[in-house]
Amino acid sequence: MLHELKTFCAIVATACLLTPRVGFAAPDWENEQVLQRNRLPARATFWPLGDQEHASDREHSPWVLSLSGKWRFHWSPTPETASAEFSQASFDPGDWATLPVPSNWQLHGYGTPIYKSSGYTFRIDPPRVSSTPPKDWTTYAERNPVGCYLREFTLPAEWKSRRVFLHFAGVEGAFEVWINGRAAGYSQGSRSPAEFEVTPLVTGGVNRIAVRVYRYSDGTYLEDQDMWRLSGIHREVVLYSTPQLRIADFAVRTDLDASYRDAQLQVDVKLDAPAEASVEGYTLSAQLFDPAGKPVFASPLVHAASPILNREYRADLLVERTPQRGVGPFGWLNAKVENPAKWTAETPSLYRLVLSLADAGRRVRETVACDVGFRRIETRGGRLLINGAPLRLRGVNRHEHDPCTGHAMTYEQMERDVLMMKRANVNAVRTAHYPNDPRWYALCNRYGVYVLDEADLETHGLRGRLANDPRWAPAFLDRVVRLVERDRNEPCVIGWSLGNESGWGPNLAACAAWAKAADPTRLIHYEGAQGDSDPREVDLISRFYPRLRAEYLNPDLPVDPAAEDRPENARWQRLLDLAENQPGDRPIITSEYAHAMGNAVGNLTEYWQEIESHPRLAGGFIWDWADQALLVRRNGQTTFGYGGAFGDNPNHGAFCLNGLLMADRTLSAKYFEVQRVYQPVALELAGEEQSVATLKVSNKRHVLDLSDLEIAWRSDAPSGLTREGVGPGLSAKPGESETIQLTLPHRELGEEAWLRVACRLKHSHAWADKGHEIAVAQWRLQAAPGKRPPREAGTHPELTIAENTHDIVVDSANVRAVFNRGSAALTELRLAGYDVLAASEQASPHLQVFRAPTSNDRGFGNWLADAWADAGLEQVGLSPLGCTVERLSPSSAKVTTIVAGEARQGSMTCRCQWILHSNGIIELTSRFNPHGKLPPLARVGVVMQLKERLQRVEWFGRGPHENYPDRKQSADVGRWSTLVSQSATPYPRPQETGSRQDVRWLALRDDAGRGMLIVAPHSPITFSAIPYTAEDLAGAKNWWEVKPRRAVVLSLDAAQCGLGNSSCGPGVLKKYAVLPEPREFRLLLAPVEDTEDAGKIAARLLGELSGD
Repeated sequence: MLHELKTFCAIVATACLLTPRVGFAAPDWENEQVLQRNRLPARATFWPLGDQEHASDREHSPWVLSLSGKWRFHWSPTPETASAEFSQASFDPGDWATLPVPSNWQLHGYGTPIYKSSGYTFRIDPPRVSSTPPKDWTTYAERNPVGCYLREFTLPAEWKSRRVFLHFAGVEGAFEVWINGRAAGYSQGSRSPAEFEVTPLVTGGVNRIAVRVYRYSDGTYLEDQDMWRLSGIHREVVLYSTPQLRIADFAVRTDLDASYRDAQLQVDVKLDAPAEASVEGYTLSAQLFDPAGKPVFASPLVHAASPILNREYRADLLVERTPQRGVGPFGWLNAKVENPAKWTAETPSLYRLVLSLADAGRRVRETVACDVGFRRIETRGGRLLINGAPLRLRGVNRHEHDPCTGHAMTYEQMERDVLMMKRANVNAVRTAHYPNDPRWYALCNRYGVYVLDEADLETHGLRGRLANDPRWAPAFLDRVVRLVERDRNEPCVIGWSLGNESGWGPNLAACAAWAKAADPTRLIHYEGAQGDSDPREVDLISRFYPRLRAEYLNPDLPVDPAAEDRPENARWQRLLDLAENQPGDRPIITSEYAHAMGNAVGNLTEYWQEIESHPRLAGGFIWDWADQALLVRRNGQTTFGYGGAFGDNPNHGAFCLNGLLMADRTLSAKYFEVQRVYQPVALELAGEEQSVATLKVSNKRHVLDLSDLEIAWRSDAPSGLTREGVGPGLSAKPGESETIQLTLPHRELGEEAWLRVACRLKHSHAWADKGHEIAVAQWRLQAAPGKRPPREAGTHPELTIAENTHDIVVDSANVRAVFNRGSAALTELRLAGYDVLAASEQASPHLQVFRAPTSNDRGFGNWLADAWADAGLEQVGLSPLGCTVERLSPSSAKVTTIVAGEARQGSMTCRCQWILHSNGIIELTSRFNPHGKLPPLARVGVVMQLKERLQRVEWFGRGPHENYPDRKQSADVGRWSTLVSQSATPYPRPQETGSRQDVRWLALRDDAGRGMLIVAPHSPITFSAIPYTAEDLAGAKNWWEVKPRRAVVLSLDAAQCGLGNSSCGPGVLKKYAVLPEPREFRLLLAPVEDTEDAGKIAARLLGELSGD
């Protein structure tokens, strides 16, 4: 059956080979017709094992020999300068260096890493890659670098009289291989395995292997993915040995019946043997072991080997397997399995299939095995289904990338990724944009992650040109065939993605037809970016970066003067419009959305509100998992570098920094936001009455009920009072809801409180410990009936006021404030004898309407960042309009300052009223009024610089991680603390960072506990306390360039703009914009001492001062 499934590919390839070529013979690596020499057909991932008892342990198999490790290595900038003799058995490598395999040679000092989002690093001239590029390009000097690899190995004595095969799991570039000086083969396709039989080339004892890797080949035209362009043997190299008759390949299907209860296990097997080998009496057997390791069948399934091998091409077998009409049986081995445990991402139940070949004497000659998952993926009525249950993909795109090792990933690195995904409620991953290391699929099988498996095929820089060129059809098909053949037995794989951003044409249509015929059990996906958006050959409607059915900020602003028809947001289709208006009933996914570049991932909550509102919307994949940064040394420190950091040209700069995580997998606020929005349980406060909270709990899982979870709750108040408890048991089935009640303790009169409820695991799982929270929600409870405690009686010392032509000085034992008349600014502030402001010209509190542009602010068209620059908002010129003082009582005074801010487009005024009390309390009211034609603003607030020693920050508001108006779902309101030195996120491309929203109070203290308390008596505020100004961050291109100030830069905002998604996608929703309109916010400032609790002081201040 497997042979016949390839017929379509062979026909197309043969037709293309008949197309005449004109000119001199090209080398294999510049000939799109030559994809391989002597490479064996692609096969599923399995290895010859020792015996059935060790059928899951490749590491201890006597028939597998790893060649990973240290190899001798030599690098040349061009093929012409590479050694021509190194492949000879007698070649002496002399002083050649050693290089680890797997690795990318650029990360070991050879050649230049190049980052490109799309487009080629060499002159476009397909299939040639060595044409002369511009002189300033990296490839002008490094035209087509070549790496020559050498190592020796000793063939085990037990392998005598057996067959030997050489396996490359992945080589980035085209390569040739020799064994003992004799050619073994050639292959291209960087992320699919290449195997060669080397039986006639190896000898007993010591052997030598030589590999020549070309950085570029005609195949590179099909590998134009958004990633670092690196080279070398980046996955494992393995030798393995088999008997003369071997299991060359096998395919497994697990067809569930109409009720999704029972299954039919079908196993198709391909056997292979030399013509002279005797197979008489050989049998093939299969046994299935359940998740507990117990055999499923009373006796193994057995079939004679000879009919499977079918050397004689017996007519009866040919008719049975390939009838003249209809479809023949799929498997040689078939059996019914009654009600097997089903595999899903929520219930990753794995069986183990063990296949054995035995000779006529019943001696087992070969054993192989694979994991099996019983599941069915399908679409029906516009819905995506897993085992009949509606499925939504809460997914991410993931590149194989590590900042130290590049594209060479270890098992530990991969396992770390999959565990972090599971803990973030991610249930699906798209292997952007190529087949991943086979071990990745084993991990997804084990832990439970759906995989959209993508072919190593992208021609972004040529759009759809090659998809429509019949000479390239074999190359297109080769990549999809190798994808499907390798991964068709992986339970986690739910669909085949034909590639990425390569337009559409008959070559891709042929790929889709082949994949569907070869494996009708999975879905076909493709997002071409150009050409036909929804070809009939695919099963899923896919879109990049859709927008919501909501009002966006400046939706019609052109990207550039030459693109009037491509407005900033209108270029992106609306998600719900697709769901409601797209013809047919194919499910709709967004294969890339929520572009996570820099400080990003705005309005993810709104995305999922829309996705969950329509049955056709089956979820999507965030772009992407982790930043693709590489480590560099700058100014004596190791830091993250992006495009251009290595002198690479051309490059696409920081566009590789799109991850939910830093490149080293440091967690970010973006990760926590995804964890919260992707949670599979919805919690809603349905009612609140006295001390009882009623919750609606909705199960958004696809398979499991909620009985494995428990409810835990906590109540937090600004005063610092915290209470907690547990709730009743849960039982809601998938898609259903239940109502529970929580009994809450008594609260103080007039006290605000926040109720946090979490659903956490009752028991440990393979991916998380007991108590791990998979769903959380929080609500502000109604204030307890009653009034705040009355104002404390007492007398306050007298306040003195001194005035001259330069300054106004307001002084007492507990407060001293100096206002400069020339600048209308507070230039000195002492609370309880403690100097607060830094000794800097910029220390005075002053109006701030600018932030360091985020990657989204710079976005496609840079319209927000450009609008701020055009308006001159980076440095607003402040002019004093007034500075006056008025005594209100013997113990209080009011100072009013008015400044005008002049921008190139429009202006603004800021009026600050400072009421100073002799007990140290200051009431600040700030009023902002815009004038003229100002653009939407980054923020409205005041900024000041405090003494450097005020490093300890504590607040009651959203935290602990940074948060913004459209990315704060995961930041709970509570009492949090950190250090100023740790408050900023070190984005490799510096930008706005450190904001905390919905803050009731904050305190900044020194190590002795002294400092300043700030309270928002009416509306909560936003703050950041970091050692950098907005100008510091905006003026730097790399984090290592940013030098921390000897001060605390404190920003207090009435409002700050949302983040949006416009680094590649739609921008900020209008409801999260800061429009230029009048605003006011009020603050209380007070001293705080070492023994005082900031929350209690804040509560007392709110009782003493109503804010009137």
